[in-house]
Amino acid sequence: MQEAWELLRNVELALTSLDRLEASIFAMKNEEKQRIAIAAPSVFGFVTLPKVVAIIHSQSASNVRSISGSYEQIGEHILAGRADLGISRLPLDPSLFEWAPLGSARNVCIFHPDHRFSKQACIEAHDLAGETIVDIDPQFAAHQMNFNALRFAGVEPDILVEFDCNGHEAGYVSAGLGISITNEIIVREYAAFNLEAKPVEPSALYHYVAIWQKGRTFSSALNVSLEAIIAAFSTEPPAVSLGSANLLAVG
Repeated sequence: MQEAWELLRNVELALTSLDRLEASIFAMKNEEKQRIAIAAPSVFGFVTLPKVVAIIHSQSASNVRSISGSYEQIGEHILAGRADLGISRLPLDPSLFEWAPLGSARNVCIFHPDHRFSKQACIEAHDLAGETIVDIDPQFAAHQMNFNALRFAGVEPDILVEFDCNGHEAGYVSAGLGISITNEIIVREYAAFNLEAKPVEPSALYHYVAIWQKGRTFSSALNVSLEAIIAAFSTEPPAVSLGSANLLAVG
């Protein structure tokens, strides 16, 4: 059985390699017009990826294919040749990937503007006592960190909804159904929602990067696309504003 799965995986990689070869031949014939596949968590489709596509469109004739997935799946898309570039987080294996820094972020709590947290400068674990929580799936490290901090403070979390992908919490929170914890870069994607956000302590530090397969040769269109991803992150304002709440950006 293991041999059969390995054979299927090798066949998939071979077919993907043929697709990549075909795309490379097309790119050599028409350097400016190339389809660029970008893998990123789906939440970046709210704000960041539209900025990326707008920059690519303004500077080349290339079109974009957007592929979503978890951070682990982003790496798999890159290695399997399904994606040319990705948006991910460190740590990554330097023997498999190369990357360019995009930004760092700390945790924030998001809530409806009418919530009592709007009057606080910072949210601590004990503040969450009695709060209904919209929380990411227990398989994610962010869940473990947040809930360890709560239980250390003697607070047993009251979970209303669990979600398995960043972005799903915004609708529940903007509807006033609970509060949630995310980070400063993810919260930028929620500009269209009725939310406020404040820093959380204790907090983790997340480092976001644009990634590609180690040793990848860049075409002109791929260089434009990488620069577009970097520009889409660097053009974000130094302070994130949701409603009337301001969050200090981390370098």
